[in-house]
Amino acid sequence: MKIDLSYLQTEDRMLLSLGEQSGWLITRSLLIKLVNAWVDKLQKIELPDVGFSLGDRDISQEHALSLEFDGPTTTQKKPDTQVKSRLLQEVTLTVDSVGAKLVLRGDGVETNLTLTRKESHLVLEML
Repeated sequence: MKIDLSYLQTEDRMLLSLGEQSGWLITRSLLIKLVNAWVDKLQKIELPDVGFSLGDRDISQEHALSLEFDGPTTTQKKPDTQVKSRLLQEVTLTVDSVGAKLVLRGDGVETNLTLTRKESHLVLEML
C-alpha cells in the first residue's frame, strides 16, 4: 500500500493518504500521542526469536537499521484533493514482535493497516 504524508497549511493538519482510497487529517496533538505510544510499544515488545542472542536492545539502532536502505522518500507532489479526507478521531494500535496493526476511525469510517516491523519504522519516520 502506498502511504503519503503531507502538511496542509490551511488546515494546520497532516494529511495521511492511503493509496487512492482515503485520506486522514491528523491534528498535531493526536499525532504526538500516536508517535509516543507507538515508540513506547515498540520498545516494550521483544524482537522475534532468531535462534541466537541479539544483545542488548537499542530501539534507536533498530530504527536506524530499518531505514538504512529503504527509508521514506519525499516528493513535492501536492495532496490529492480528489481523495475524500476525514478527520482522524481515534487510533487503535496493536504491536507485536513482527509488526503493527492500526485501526483509524473517524466520521463513521474505519481503515485497517497491517504493517511489518520494518514498515512500522518507515511510517514512524514519516510521522
